[in-house]
Amino acid sequence: MKLKLPKLPHLPRLNIEPLKKFGSYLVGHKILITVIFFLIAVIATAVWLRGYLAAKIKPPSENSDNDIFYASSSANPEPTINIPSPQEDTPDTSGNSGLDNTEENYVMPTPFPTFAPLPTLAPIPTITATTAQANSGNPNCATGGGVPNSWYSDVYPNPPMSTGNGLITLVVTIRDCNENTAPVSDALNISLSSGDSNTQVNGHTLPYVVTTQNGQASFIVTSQVTGTVVLTVQDTTRSFNITDINNNNPSIAFANNISGNSSCTTASGVPNSWYSDVYPASPVSVNTGSTATFTIAIRDCNKNTISSDSLTFSQTSSDSTLTVNGSAPPVNVQAQNGQATFNVISQTAGTDTFTVRDTTGSFTVTDTNNNNPSITFTAQSAPSPTPTSSLTNTPTPSLTVTPIPTTSVTATPIPTSSPAPTPG
Repeated sequence: MKLKLPKLPHLPRLNIEPLKKFGSYLVGHKILITVIFFLIAVIATAVWLRGYLAAKIKPPSENSDNDIFYASSSANPEPTINIPSPQEDTPDTSGNSGLDNTEENYVMPTPFPTFAPLPTLAPIPTITATTAQANSGNPNCATGGGVPNSWYSDVYPNPPMSTGNGLITLVVTIRDCNENTAPVSDALNISLSSGDSNTQVNGHTLPYVVTTQNGQASFIVTSQVTGTVVLTVQDTTRSFNITDINNNNPSIAFANNISGNSSCTTASGVPNSWYSDVYPASPVSVNTGSTATFTIAIRDCNKNTISSDSLTFSQTSSDSTLTVNGSAPPVNVQAQNGQATFNVISQTAGTDTFTVRDTTGSFTVTDTNNNNPSITFTAQSAPSPTPTSSLTNTPTPSLTVTPIPTTSVTATPIPTSSPAPTPG
């Protein structure tokens, strides 16, 4: 007999087409591969981290509490416990056996070690700044700031002053009680106190007035007579005299500085070559790029500075970088009261020679040695480093730290009292 199986119900067909499309989309855009690699990386990292943490965790040891607390290494050695030997108890004078509670054996703990004190550092030395120029003064000066006064106003250079070329430049500084230059335009009257009566200031006979600019004024004093000239400088705007830093009127020692000839016979006021000179005497030495200044004095046979002649300053050597008063030579200058100035600059190292010609009087002007002026220009060398301080400072001691000794802790146990006996 043939068995007939029951008819199973027909299952509906599943529509898996959307799943196929989704899978194709993931494969086509490589999204599925990216997700799989990301999951693999996360799982690998988690496994490695678990193993790393497990390796760092040590199982509990069976050592004693002291062994666990004190690590047995050279960096943290286990302290030595000093256990004192037991001592005999003091008998109880009250008749009871056991310890005398009032006089129990008590061992004093080891005192904490003392350390060497840290060294005391020497104080840093105080550096006192030096001023470029000294000045006179009085601590009782009480006028306000910016108000000129005679206490701190001075004439420079500092005494004694001397010159061998017949001229010198003086500078006057007007200050207030705070030693600051007062920004004023005061009138200074310069007069002759003693000395050569033909002394001149800026080519003018004395007395002569100059005006300060922002509290300062400079002027040239000339004399052709060997000797000392003493001047008086008065601030006529403020009505006080100005002296040098020693509170003296400025004095200048003039040395013999004139070339000449006793046979000079031209009339007074007539320029001549015998006593006319170029200053300073040659040779003159300066660095390349720096300025060399020549002053020409036109004199008569009485050694007086006179006239307003025309002067030509020309170059007798070849130096294309050389300038005179800012121009290429030859340069013409009109003397003022018998004096003229030429400023010479060159960028080339070497010696340059010049000729100074008085075109009005038709003669050549030389220096006091009867030589034409010459300048030796020297190439500038690299500047040497400037020291931090010119003062000799007391060296600051280096800090020596005494190492703190490694101390062993000696623990003294507190004795345990025996229990009192129970009476029978």
